Amino acid sequence: MKIYLTEVEDNGKIYAGPNILALNWEEAEKAAKYNNLILVGEFVEIVTEGGVMHYVEEKEAIEVLH
Repeated sequence: MKIYLTEVEDNGKIYAGPNILALNWEEAEKAAKYNNLILVGEFVEIVTEGGVMHYVEEKEAIEVLH
C-alpha cells in the first residue's frame, strides 16, 4: 500500500485533507473523488529537519553543497 496526500476546500480556503492508503494512483483518485477530496501527491520519502517532518517529491532534486 502507498500513502496519498489530499486537500479539501471549504469556503474558498484549501486545507490539508486525510491521507489515503491505496495500491496505486488510480485507486487513490477514486477514493478522493468519492469523498470530495483533491488528490495532490504521494508520500515517497519522509525527511526530518530540526524535529519537523516533511516529504520529498520524486521530481524534487536534493542539492548537496560541499
